[in-house]
Amino acid sequence: MTVPTAVHAPPRWGPRPTVTPAPDPVVAPDPVADLAHHVLRSLARRDQRRSAELYIRGLLEATGRKTIRNIASHTGDPADAQRLHHLVSASTWDWRPVRAALARHMGGLLPPRAWVVHTATVPRAGRGGVGVDHFADPRTARTVRAQRAFGLWAASDRGGFPVDWQLQLTPRWLDDGHLREQAGIPADAVALDGVSAGLAMLLDTARTGAAPHPPVLLDARHAPAGRVAALLGAHGFSYLLRISAAQLLTRLGADGRATGPPGTARELAGALPRGLLSRVPAPRPAAGRREAARVLCRAADGPGPGRRQLLLALRDPVGPLDAAFWLTDLTALDTVALVRLAAVPAQVARGASGTGRSIGLYDFEGRSYAGWHRHITLASAAHATTLLPPTHDRTTP
Repeated sequence: MTVPTAVHAPPRWGPRPTVTPAPDPVVAPDPVADLAHHVLRSLARRDQRRSAELYIRGLLEATGRKTIRNIASHTGDPADAQRLHHLVSASTWDWRPVRAALARHMGGLLPPRAWVVHTATVPRAGRGGVGVDHFADPRTARTVRAQRAFGLWAASDRGGFPVDWQLQLTPRWLDDGHLREQAGIPADAVALDGVSAGLAMLLDTARTGAAPHPPVLLDARHAPAGRVAALLGAHGFSYLLRISAAQLLTRLGADGRATGPPGTARELAGALPRGLLSRVPAPRPAAGRREAARVLCRAADGPGPGRRQLLLALRDPVGPLDAAFWLTDLTALDTVALVRLAAVPAQVARGASGTGRSIGLYDFEGRSYAGWHRHITLASAAHATTLLPPTHDRTTP
C-alpha cells in the first residue's frame, strides 16, 4: 500500500519563503530623445523642441535625399512637413546655443582627442542654394558650382562629430545687396577662408569650454603657419598644423638655439642623415610603411622665440619627393603617435563623406542663410547620435 507523502505548510509565525520578483524588461534608451533633452533646452517653446526632435529623427530615418517632405514622412502627420519647414526657414531660434550644448553634451560622453577643421565642398546643380558659387573641387582641381562650408569637428575614439560651422561667402553674395537681402545674410558676415574660419570657431569654443583643450589639427599650407601656431598657443591650444614644403623654419639645437639660417621644411627634413629617419606605419595600412623625420625647429614667421616646435615629415622611401609636412608643439609625443594624430583629419573626412552625407548633412538647398545654419545644426546633432553606444548614461548633466 502506498503511503501518501505529507505536505507541511510553513508555520504562520515563521519566516515566509523569499520570492524573487522577475526582473523588469530592459528598455533600450532612446538616444535621440536623450540628446534632444540636453541639446535643445535653449529653444524657448515646447513646440519648437518637439519639431526639432522630429527633424533629427527624420534625418536619421528617411531614405534618399533629405527634403523637408521626406524628413517629415516618418511622423505620419501631413501637417508636420509645414511645421518642419517653418522650424528651419522661418523660425527665430538661435542655432549657436544649440551647437554649444551639443559640444558640451557629446564632449561629456565622447571626450575629444583632437579638434579638426574640415572643409566640405558640395556641388550644386542650378543656381539655388545660399553661398553657391564657383569653387575648385579639392579632388579634381576642376571648377564646380558648389557650396563650401568649414566645420569644426571633435575627433573621439568612436569617430568625429561636428559642433560648429561657417559657410563660405564669396563677393558675389557679400557685395550684391539684392542677393544679400534675399538670403538674409547679416551685416557682420565677412569672407573667410578655411584657416580664418577655423580659428574663429576654435576661439569661440575656447571661450565656452574648459581647459585643457585637445590639440588642433588644421591645414595651414596656404597660411602663415608661424602666426597661426602663435595664436593657438596664446589661447592654450596645442597644435599639429599641416604646412607646405616651402614653409620657412629655423633649425634648433638641443639647447633651443638656432643652428643656422632659416630653410624650407623640405630642406630641413632632407638634410637629416638616413640613420636619423624612422620607419613608421603609414596612416593608411594599405600604403605600407613610411620614412618619418622629426626636426627641432621654430617657424621663421612666428612672432618670436616662444616655445620650441617640431617639424614632422612623412615620405615614401620609393618616392621621397611625395612628402607631407607638419609643424607641432607636441614635442613630447613619439613619432608613431604623431603620425597617427596626423591621420585623424582623413578619418574625419571619411566620416563626413559617409555618415554625414547619408543623414543629410549637406542636403539643404534653400536660399536662407539662417535656414542653412539651422539645418546643419540639427543635422550635426543627428550625426552625433550615430556615434553613441547602444546604452549610455541618460543622467549625464
